Amino acid sequence: MYAKDNYGGFSGNPYSQFNGQDMGPAKPLMGPPQMTTRTRINLLGVLAALFLPWAVYITMFALWSFQLRYTAPGKVLAISVILGLIVGLYLLYRVQLSCRALFGQSYLVETGRFAVWALFIAVTAAVAFGVGVPMGSYNYSKNMRGIYDVQSLNAFVEVNPATMRGQELMDAGRVQFVSGANINLNLANGFKNTDIYCVAPITVNNVALASYDFWAVGKNCCSDQLADFRCGAYKSQEAKGGVRVTDDVDRDFYRLAVQQAQSAHAIKAIHPLFFEWTGDTHEQMLNDERAGYQFFLMGMMGHFLFQAVLVAIAVTCFTKSRFE
Repeated sequence: MYAKDNYGGFSGNPYSQFNGQDMGPAKPLMGPPQMTTRTRINLLGVLAALFLPWAVYITMFALWSFQLRYTAPGKVLAISVILGLIVGLYLLYRVQLSCRALFGQSYLVETGRFAVWALFIAVTAAVAFGVGVPMGSYNYSKNMRGIYDVQSLNAFVEVNPATMRGQELMDAGRVQFVSGANINLNLANGFKNTDIYCVAPITVNNVALASYDFWAVGKNCCSDQLADFRCGAYKSQEAKGGVRVTDDVDRDFYRLAVQQAQSAHAIKAIHPLFFEWTGDTHEQMLNDERAGYQFFLMGMMGHFLFQAVLVAIAVTCFTKSRFE
């Protein structure tokens, strides 16, 4: 009676026709969690991107700031041209590879994991070169050139403004005046041209002189209307020293201030020389030089922080874009 099984025309095993292909691949109900691979940071690329452009900046900043520019400007220019060509040609090379990649002719990753960082280094090194030169030039003209000018001149002691003339000290850089020398504040004057250029004659015990050839000067330390000279060590009774002002632009305006003083006080200044009035000329020189080095160190640290921020941004962008 039950000799043959027949389930709606299917003989044998009723599930035999549902093989693996019809049911799809077998999947376990439970298994280990799926692991995602994280992009590794190219440490070598990060370090190179941080320090190489910074080194370019420091090199150009130092070349255009300090004594080598004063003693051998041709060498500074030659080194700058060579380094500029290296940075510029490398930048063009990396940009050319990047343009080829953008238009589908090649891929950035063809040259390895360092390729994107190489482009970043090329661009930021060119920026560092372009910023380092004007920063160095500013530091040189603002702080360092005057120091080198004074150092190249002679030092004089026991200079008497009552008996000596400006023509006798044309090559004076640092001057120590005789005891009794002082600033005659009553004959001071100020000339305004954006800044106020202040002048006051150096005399001996405020005696009247046939020609006032030695002048204490300063900028923005007086009024252009009143004789209220407040520059340098004007209050000190022991200050007898002067550091020569060598900046051509400043000297032109100091001459105009002296001409106004001549007209206002009916005095003569045949060959005026201009000095920063100080108690210790050597210490004054060190302070001026220190200002230049401080500016250099601040520029170094400022660029390092700027470069570090750029590198941090690049790490974030490159990691998300899986360029690493």
